[in-house]
Amino acid sequence: GDRVIIPPTLRKRILQILHEGHPGIVKMKALARSYVWWPGIDKEIETWVASCRPCQETRPVPPKAKPTAWETPSTPWARIHIDFAGPVQGQTFLIVVDAYSKW
Repeated sequence: GDRVIIPPTLRKRILQILHEGHPGIVKMKALARSYVWWPGIDKEIETWVASCRPCQETRPVPPKAKPTAWETPSTPWARIHIDFAGPVQGQTFLIVVDAYSKW
């Protein structure tokens, strides 16, 4: 369908109307896409919801994943761990550790 392009002076009021009932980001974007548009509307909706204290206090928190142990490698170089360390005195180091030998 057709959507109304909202001028900058009315955008805050439209965001307030769209956010009545605290529908959350997904529903708010869907509602907005049905009726209105302006450049950057998605980002403004995300910012609006992120700054809404009631929304942040009541949003569901995703469950934490349980840590799982790495499988013990059976041979050298079967699994390696790589990371950067630094900067140390202006140098950055690439660290490679073999999980089997720990070297």
